[in-house]
Amino acid sequence: MPGPPDWLQSQITDRDRAADALGAAADQMNVCRSIAADLNAAGKDHTADPYWRAAVAESHRLTETFGLDEHDIGEEAARRR
Repeated sequence: MPGPPDWLQSQITDRDRAADALGAAADQMNVCRSIAADLNAAGKDHTADPYWRAAVAESHRLTETFGLDEHDIGEEAARRR
């Protein structure tokens, strides 16, 4: 598995841990997107869904804990879709 992008090196010194954090945050972003799409397609408000809220909370926790940029996570999430 390749290491994290160069921009991430200044924020986290452990390359493997950084790549894992970026991947986990991107996966959580995709979970949020999937839950929201399914609920919205059914005519429901996704913001009240406990699974969506939990996925958002985990995504934010990873972002804050590892100092990741939301735009970079979004790019990785799009790459993984």
